[in-house]
Amino acid sequence: MKKTTLLTLLMTTLLSSVAHAGLKIYYIRHAQGGHNVKKEWQQKGVPEAEWPAYVGNPNMFTPQGLKEVVGATKKLQKYRFDFIASSPLWRCRNTIQPYLKATKQQAEIWPKLREAPGMRSILSEDLPEVKEEILNRGKAIQIEKDEQNHFFLRPDGKNHYASYPKGCAEELKVAYTKHVSQHVIALIEKRFGNTEKSILLAGHNSSGVSLLKLLLKEEPTGKARRGLGNATIWMVERKDDGSYILKMYNDEAYVTEQLEKAR
Repeated sequence: MKKTTLLTLLMTTLLSSVAHAGLKIYYIRHAQGGHNVKKEWQQKGVPEAEWPAYVGNPNMFTPQGLKEVVGATKKLQKYRFDFIASSPLWRCRNTIQPYLKATKQQAEIWPKLREAPGMRSILSEDLPEVKEEILNRGKAIQIEKDEQNHFFLRPDGKNHYASYPKGCAEELKVAYTKHVSQHVIALIEKRFGNTEKSILLAGHNSSGVSLLKLLLKEEPTGKARRGLGNATIWMVERKDDGSYILKMYNDEAYVTEQLEKAR
């Protein structure tokens, strides 16, 4: 009975994927940066003066991060993307820049893909109302000279979004993350919504998980409950009705909790 149930579920999933060949959104998190290992080094008890230069630095990769960049470059070459966008932050740009060089492509900088808090509560119905506009109100985005052949700015996206209002509560910060992420979704829909294109977004963990949940309009189940690993990918596909279905998480084919239980 269990095998029959699993087979039925697998066939349903397969037929669904054949029937809907819509827009595919791939999202890759940056490779491990020095800021990702700062707590680990603090817990080791090693004096800060003896830390390697990368520890705590979001603009340097760790030795593991450098290996992840190489792996990401090879991994991404298995796909064909019609469009690529990146967070403006160094760690995202430099995770995909070797891939861009290898394939002679360019990526558009999307300030709205920058890291932001809120992935655990982004779907809460109790988030406060956003009253101040922060999009494109921050500092000008700077692209290093050696990156200018691979990244470009949109005329309406030359600035970071501004900081949250001073002293605002965590719930309001999450509300701003939602506000920013909804603009990402609106831009995707406007430019690619009713197409069969494949696009790649390079971003972060918290903002990437928040974006995923808003696209799905629900909490993913199973292994997708955990955060996005460094230099790993999630992918969703747009259905005919405009909704999205999760197909890949942390580089693995996504299996729903229902399918996992039927195994």
